[in-house]
Amino acid sequence: MKCTLSGYIGQTELPTAKVLSSMSSDLTLPASMEKDPGRDMEALIQRLRLHQPRPSPYAAGNPSATVAPSPDAAGQLFRPRRAAVLVCLFRGGDGELRVLLTKRSSSLSTHSGEVALPGGKAEEGDADDAATALREAKEEIGLDSSLVTVVASLEHFLSKHLLVVVPVVGILSDIQSFRPVLNVDEVDTIFDVPLEMFLKDEKRTSDELEWMGQEFTIHHFSYEKGNEKYVIWGLTAGILIHTASVVFQRPPDFPERRVEAAGAGAEDIEALVRRLRLYQAPPSPYGPSSTLPAGSGGGELFRPRRAAVLVCLFRGGGGELRVILTKRSSSLSTHSGEVALPGGKAEEGDADDAATALREAKEEIGLDPSLVTVVASLEHFLSKHLLVVVPIVGILSDIEAFKPVLNVSEVDDIFDVPLEMFLKDENRTSEEREKMGQTFTIHYFNYEKENQKYLIWGLTARILIHAASVVYQRPPDFPERRVQFNLPKF
Repeated sequence: MKCTLSGYIGQTELPTAKVLSSMSSDLTLPASMEKDPGRDMEALIQRLRLHQPRPSPYAAGNPSATVAPSPDAAGQLFRPRRAAVLVCLFRGGDGELRVLLTKRSSSLSTHSGEVALPGGKAEEGDADDAATALREAKEEIGLDSSLVTVVASLEHFLSKHLLVVVPVVGILSDIQSFRPVLNVDEVDTIFDVPLEMFLKDEKRTSDELEWMGQEFTIHHFSYEKGNEKYVIWGLTAGILIHTASVVFQRPPDFPERRVEAAGAGAEDIEALVRRLRLYQAPPSPYGPSSTLPAGSGGGELFRPRRAAVLVCLFRGGGGELRVILTKRSSSLSTHSGEVALPGGKAEEGDADDAATALREAKEEIGLDPSLVTVVASLEHFLSKHLLVVVPIVGILSDIEAFKPVLNVSEVDDIFDVPLEMFLKDENRTSEEREKMGQTFTIHYFNYEKENQKYLIWGLTARILIHAASVVYQRPPDFPERRVQFNLPKF
């Protein structure tokens, strides 16, 4: 493990005898620097303490909210979990403002090896966002909170995993007193860069992406220190561009396309949740009202058993909505090796269809129900085995918190696909079939991920076509012939 802060290469705890000039804590300013807001530290502190970020669009009037509402909180807005990062500034040897960064451990399951600001998710005991950021910085890099003067909380960002991230700006006045101690489970390296580089068009590349109809820019900044090369990109780059703009009081030298609400579609997610909560599925033709009471003549309709599946949506790395799927165990007696949504038959203790879907998802893939916000129940389907299948739509706000644990007796694999693919005519084939005098279409969608190939078809494909049509409010790009079978009598 390396620690490149101020040029040291060593173990987790840095030597105390050396401090390079690039990390000097001599705060005496030459007269030529007095007009530079990045070097006049006292003036900078005073100005940043007066900074008022725009109201967060993610708190729904409650800035301290940290968790999503429970599944039965009807009508309440989707509320992502909260996190905070520390933008820790200090004066370098040449008088320039520098910021501390880390390189995440290569052993982490998410964002491994990527550059990040110290920080993490809010915990119950944190008094505020500053407390979260300082606690995480202490845990990750051993930064004593007493060395940091917190001066501002900046505009909130929404991560691709739907975490509200609050940048907290702190001033490290005595860099010589900071002796980094790295948490090797989380951090491989600590280093620092000039803050102003995030306003310059040097050593910068970018990509244009689109999410839910909005285009935005992903920035990549290259930085070298000694023999080490770093790429600072994505959310971290976005936060540092904004921080530099606030500190130096000017926009960047390059065009920056950000989506509304500073988070690539957060308002769209909230609007989607509100709309889906208002969605009214058509009456089920397979419910109690479709049956004839005993003795009424003509026989009583067969009442099929009920089941529920979880259409669990989350936001992918490119901003797209994705849905979690499983590949059923090859040892099962029915539908072995087929792709399915998590779910199963209702049991006596289930309060409703949502409870059935969440229980089955917990049993099959280890998905904690507390991570899922249930937002809608969709149109009912009848399986070929005469099960009434109810699709339950849920939002997984924190994909990083989901650690799949597969039930090997039921599931061989878990994967995810873009929901919108079920409205497109790409990688799709179909065949027409006839049953009980009605012709209908069976859809087959091919999907590849790395070296794995999956075929999504039959009832699962039908449910996902319908779910995608409801979410995106448009029909598929291909003709769909669906039938509604009458229940048999006995």
